[in-house]
Amino acid sequence: MPLRTAGSQRQPQYRYTPTPHTRMRLCQPQGEYVADEPEPHPHFDGIWKETLRLWLPQCLALFWPDVHASIDWSVPPVFLDKELQRLNRIVRTGTRHVDVLARLTLNTGASALLFIHLEIQAGRITAAFPARMFQYHIRLLERRPEERILSCAILLDSQEGEPTQTFHRDNDGCTLTFRFPVVHLAAWRQRMANLREQAATNPFAVIVLAQLEYRATQPDSTRMASKLTLARALAKWNYSPDTRRLLFWLLDSLLTLPETLNDQFLETLEAEETVMMDTMNSYERLLFRRERTAGIAEGEIRGEIRGEIKGKIKGAAGILESLLQHKFGPLPAWAATRMAQADAIALQQWSLNVLEAQRIEDVFKD
Repeated sequence: MPLRTAGSQRQPQYRYTPTPHTRMRLCQPQGEYVADEPEPHPHFDGIWKETLRLWLPQCLALFWPDVHASIDWSVPPVFLDKELQRLNRIVRTGTRHVDVLARLTLNTGASALLFIHLEIQAGRITAAFPARMFQYHIRLLERRPEERILSCAILLDSQEGEPTQTFHRDNDGCTLTFRFPVVHLAAWRQRMANLREQAATNPFAVIVLAQLEYRATQPDSTRMASKLTLARALAKWNYSPDTRRLLFWLLDSLLTLPETLNDQFLETLEAEETVMMDTMNSYERLLFRRERTAGIAEGEIRGEIRGEIKGKIKGAAGILESLLQHKFGPLPAWAATRMAQADAIALQQWSLNVLEAQRIEDVFKD
């Protein structure tokens, strides 16, 4: 931070100059004072844990579409956080990672466990990685031998590798082979055009784009340009205001910038993209700027936004269910499924459609 002197009338202007060590340097025009400003780093653990929990179906649709197609998404996933904590105490990885464990319902009606292991720093894959995945899988199998278990991994910094990794042991005729699917996320930079197409309807793809742009840039004007491009696209994609707002907070958390460049980013966006910035009220914008000045973590506000979204959806779903039952009687299963998958905007529109609908099918017409 710049030094202030008692009785100073105004704060001096500073310019940002990149150094060879990917840090930023504050310099007064007169060159009287120089102080290094640490490069801002995202809190990858929190960002990716939240992204996986919010958009687990969209994650599977993007990375493992065959698995996604086998799941009945009208039944919400059940996240097994306590069991995951016990599992992490048993398996020591020594790496920065994010794990998600959820119970899903298959189209057949049977249940299955989904374990996703995401490693933050995973450039070069060693033999220890498949061994860790096998440990996770076998511990789950020991605890729940009756359930189907899918174990898969996402390596944020891996630029190449086979889509399936193998743990293999062969000792004196006793053979053990465990295969599991892996996404080498850094390699997806070759699929940027396809990702942008999918990001228009898949919020998980938006975060993947932000992650790839973070790794490809330094915290300078190039990253700001990438951040503006993604924010401009987000303003045009057909997301509900609540989802757009949450995606904006998350991509901002990933594509970190020094304070001055971040102010330029916000000023540009406020001038160009009124739709984007209208998703944040004036109080949230003030908090946003204060966070950047004080270095406060974004997690608390993202949590408030997520809670607000869930509250809106629950309230809108309750109103629509009451209206439908009053007019048409008990809900058919397909209607309950549509409601379970909808956001607050769709639920509110369907509630209005009830007023003129002659059949329940008319309520859900696009």
